[in-house]
Amino acid sequence: MPRDERLSPAPRAMERMLIMTESNRRNFISSLAGGAAGLAMSEKAIAAGASRAVVDAAKHSPPAEPPRLADLGPAGIVAKFWIDLKIAALTSSPWRKVWLDFHNSQYIPTIGEKFNAEEWGDRLQAANVNAIVVFAKDMHGYFYYPSKYGPVHRGLSLDLLGAQVAACRKRNIHVRAYYCTTWDNYLAENHPEWLVFKRDRTTYLPAFDATPHWTALCLAHDDFVALLLDHIKEFTSRYELDGVALDMPVPIDGECFCAECLGQLRGKNLDPFDRAVQHRHKHELHKAFISKVRDTVKAARPACQVDFNGQCVYGLSERVAYMDSLDIEALPTAFWGYYYFPTLVRYTRNFGVPTYGLTGRFETHWGDFGGLKLPSQLQTEVASIVANGARCDIGDQMPPSGRLDPAVYQVVGKAYERINSLEPYLDQSAPVTEAALLTGGLPLESPGTETNYGLVKLMIESRLQFDVLEPESAWERYALVVLGDELAVDQRLASRLHSFVDQGGAVVVIHRSGLIAGSEESWLERYGFTYAGISQFKPAYFVPQTNMTGDLPTYEYALYEGSSQWKTRAPATTLALLGEPLFQRGPEHYTSHQQTPFDHLTQYAALARSGRVVLVGFPLGLSYFKNGYWIYRRAFQQAIRELLPATLVQSNAPLSTEITLTHQAARPESGRSERYLVHVVNFSPLRHTPSHPDYYEDPIALTDVTVRVNLPIHGVRAKGVIAGTTLPVRPTQAGGVEVTLARVPIHEVIALELS
Repeated sequence: MPRDERLSPAPRAMERMLIMTESNRRNFISSLAGGAAGLAMSEKAIAAGASRAVVDAAKHSPPAEPPRLADLGPAGIVAKFWIDLKIAALTSSPWRKVWLDFHNSQYIPTIGEKFNAEEWGDRLQAANVNAIVVFAKDMHGYFYYPSKYGPVHRGLSLDLLGAQVAACRKRNIHVRAYYCTTWDNYLAENHPEWLVFKRDRTTYLPAFDATPHWTALCLAHDDFVALLLDHIKEFTSRYELDGVALDMPVPIDGECFCAECLGQLRGKNLDPFDRAVQHRHKHELHKAFISKVRDTVKAARPACQVDFNGQCVYGLSERVAYMDSLDIEALPTAFWGYYYFPTLVRYTRNFGVPTYGLTGRFETHWGDFGGLKLPSQLQTEVASIVANGARCDIGDQMPPSGRLDPAVYQVVGKAYERINSLEPYLDQSAPVTEAALLTGGLPLESPGTETNYGLVKLMIESRLQFDVLEPESAWERYALVVLGDELAVDQRLASRLHSFVDQGGAVVVIHRSGLIAGSEESWLERYGFTYAGISQFKPAYFVPQTNMTGDLPTYEYALYEGSSQWKTRAPATTLALLGEPLFQRGPEHYTSHQQTPFDHLTQYAALARSGRVVLVGFPLGLSYFKNGYWIYRRAFQQAIRELLPATLVQSNAPLSTEITLTHQAARPESGRSERYLVHVVNFSPLRHTPSHPDYYEDPIALTDVTVRVNLPIHGVRAKGVIAGTTLPVRPTQAGGVEVTLARVPIHEVIALELS
């Protein structure tokens, strides 16, 4: 297909939406004859596929061309998808960064006694590191250069920051100086008037008989802010830095009840005990602070980049102008887990600045001296980072001696060797997406919620290519919009959603997102959905009225987190009914070990469709996060089948596999053709106990992984980038392409190059 038929004109210079021509769309719909595109392969089909692979291996004679797998479902062509050209236009920046923590209390007697600048720099270079964060001031309040402000750590006898910067400059390693802002133990002890106060009149200082941790200082105090700016000006002016990394600038919990904050709010006749008022006030303080920091840095060193940690919270569109990149601090084996980064990266990558995914070499948390991941674990984590369009950042903590540990940098080096080789396929590579998960909250609240994690898990397992957006964003550019369990839908958003549906958009409405915020009134009445309150039963029961469970007989599936009650009328069609037990388990009515069994059907819908809208009547995201019950996934995938004739990607890979699609525009000056890239990341964990997270240390290689891309791309050459193999391309009947990967140990990238 000629290029001008594939790419529609961009509404803005840096963005574009790719939409199929109407004639192709009609042909595609006609060819489907009412069929729907398949999504993730069923558990039964996965087992069958694995059995075939074992038999083929035993015969030592696999077919020259793997068979086309019917398990993928009917092929189609996607009618509407999105590529954000702001990402494709990003200037080059390092892909292989180390965040070198260096927090040392007053009880560490000597600092840097084993530091050797040549050994230190050479070790970084040998580990394929091309960017690093080193320390100007730590969370204890100590400086690592001869600051006139102090305190300089008493155990330090050299200008450690200066020596590290010089070693990096010599080796062309991008170097940023770390500075801890609102967490500073020294200032907290010496300036109690700057402390953040909680609602209960306590501060974040530990009890006198408790081990000190971090503490919080309030940005409402002008003299505190002025001191921080003096510090930042000092080291930025003195050293040839590529950037600064400001940690802990976001007001903790979005609240403070110190005398200054109370005075400012009451002076504006605002209620300081209103949580929304507090969050907006702290957001304004935060924006003012980071604006001043940026001005200070740029005045001292105009080319110096500015990065503020912790920015993955709502309201980012108002703050992003003050920063040159974003870090998603997400050590997955600590409390963040393995769904924090996939959720947050789909939010941050929409703002036109590079995003870094910050994992760690630690077995647990920051400062885990003695904790070290195996190379396969770290390789899996960085593979997921780049597959989602982000750059890599690996957290380490240098011992007080100042010597980088050889074992740590051997592990880092193995992970970054692979990333280094992939960079031609990563630079200016933009995600290709078809869906948006809408989520929102007060400024400074996090999108990292249990509900969102559950929905992100569902959408990844269903092979959807998606972004995470706030309701104010331009989500109309997607084919499908998913509204989370409790999304606050005001009248303006409801009006936009109605227009979106009227123009052919598809919407999945979940649980209470079908209500106008702050009321029990539904905005879905025109589609035949009437809200009738929350069910008194928990669990309630999900009873399919259409085949979404294969050959299983009729069964009543537990809705462990309860349900709302929705009545349907024409034009709505019920896909699953809500069932109830005989009574709610309690002290006066109970039976057996857990819930009361199913007793009867109700008139309410648990899953229903009306044209381009599907209603899920129970808290799907929270339910899937807490229980992972397969029927919830089937319900969601049924909703997608009802709404989308095709999805961008289909595959027979196991559900644990993460598959993402990106795009690189042609670069004639470098000989690069336009290409689509499919990242296949094998999340193959060991079994874990309730006391430790997943470890990806002994991956079971995926075999015979078929990937279908439902785009009208012709004349395609395909290769497995990591394996270095040419891949046969099979056109689908609808006009897309299929390829099969023989083996994926951890990560593979399928490059589909257009002629």
